[in-house]
Amino acid sequence: MPEHISLYLAAFITSCVAIAFLYPLSVRFGLVDIPRGRKQHQGAVPLIGGIATYCGLSLALLLFADSSIEPIYYLLCSGTIVLLGVFDDYLDLSVKLRLAIQTLVGLAMTYSLNLHLGSLGDLFGLGVVDLGVLGIPVTLIAVIAAINAFNMTDGIDGLAGMLSMVSFVTIAIFMSLWGQQLHASMALVVVLAMLPYLACNLNLVPGRRIFMGDAGSMLIGLSVIWLLIIGTQSESASFRPVTALWIIAIPLMDMIAIMVRRIRKGQSPFQADREHLHHISLRLGLSSRESLALITSLACIFACIGIIGEYLLVPDLVMLLLFLAVFGAYLYSLQNIWRIISHFRQKRLQSRQPRIVK
Repeated sequence: MPEHISLYLAAFITSCVAIAFLYPLSVRFGLVDIPRGRKQHQGAVPLIGGIATYCGLSLALLLFADSSIEPIYYLLCSGTIVLLGVFDDYLDLSVKLRLAIQTLVGLAMTYSLNLHLGSLGDLFGLGVVDLGVLGIPVTLIAVIAAINAFNMTDGIDGLAGMLSMVSFVTIAIFMSLWGQQLHASMALVVVLAMLPYLACNLNLVPGRRIFMGDAGSMLIGLSVIWLLIIGTQSESASFRPVTALWIIAIPLMDMIAIMVRRIRKGQSPFQADREHLHHISLRLGLSSRESLALITSLACIFACIGIIGEYLLVPDLVMLLLFLAVFGAYLYSLQNIWRIISHFRQKRLQSRQPRIVK
């Protein structure tokens, strides 16, 4: 959308300036990620990616937003989530407190703009499924799920950012094609505001490595679900609710699978471990960059399935059953992961052994 080039430049430049300003401050005040336990990176890394992203998108939306009140409510809700993330990064808040504040943000989002899930579409081929009074609680579950799904993917460099970019770009494509240009621009603003963080996180900017932090991962989770609800529930909806599953397929499937696994073990579903998809890919012998490329490619494939299904108007039930089949395959792979890893390691060892020529 060329007419919004100033919007994108403002988001990008402001995010760059915020990183330059916050980097020394984060080190001085201890807002850094220190390697210990599950964290195996080197050195104390500033946790300012999310704050810088929020600074970029805030200035862009405030300067260039139209007379609508929605950007103000979005910035208030997302600002609360960023603040929660900063305190969590700094003080390691309890799960109950985080969930309570996320619920309050979901309620504010719902009642301030009447933004909630009212329909799930013709999900079972029997007519449109209207949620009625269940709309609000289902919306709160969706908000909390999205926030924590992207938070859980933030385990290797660039992963949460790249997965969210796939989601934002897909949403922008749908919205730009079906008359929701302003919200499409909002999705792209988040992308542009996040690019400086990604450049630093992936060491493309020497001496300025930073992490997104909980502030960033929860910010993008809230932003994604905000746009998904607008894209599926407004009068000029751009895509169906079932398509939203494909737009956030990787974070959603990984979160549900890992929480089911933890519950079966008698653990808290929010207990941190090293059983996520990115951890598994590392155990397969892939490097961090190779894992990033693989998982991002899978997210792109799933997003393309959603785009194709929407374009061809494949029935909701067919798209749902296909998603459940993919999810079932993922669950099976996760349950048998050690056998699969052993098989791959054995194959790799066999390929490295020299052949004896008779």
